Amino acid sequence: MSAILGERPGRNGAGELVAQVALSFNKRTYRFECAEADAERLAQIAGYLKDKLDLLIREHGPVGDERLVLMAALMVTDELFEARADIDELLEEQTGKLKSLSQTIEEARTGSASDLGRKSGS
Repeated sequence: MSAILGERPGRNGAGELVAQVALSFNKRTYRFECAEADAERLAQIAGYLKDKLDLLIREHGPVGDERLVLMAALMVTDELFEARADIDELLEEQTGKLKSLSQTIEEARTGSASDLGRKSGS
């Protein structure tokens, strides 16, 4: 499988520049059109998927295109779920730290205000 950035930029019905990204897998080529600005990103994503499919082919041999693509989709989805869990954990940690810092600042501010009140009342 390979991902190739298309050499044929054109224009869509709205007159916007479009590019073509070709994805080759098991002697078939699939072409995807996208905005010219998105072509490099799509080629990177296709390359990432290619790496997953190549890994699965090495590990399991030829198990059929549909099964291979489904296995790759499950692997990528698992990575997404793990990344989301990591982000949620980091957000939770940082939220806790910010709440603690906010509480410390509020206590210091409240303490300073009462200290001022005592000094001016003396």
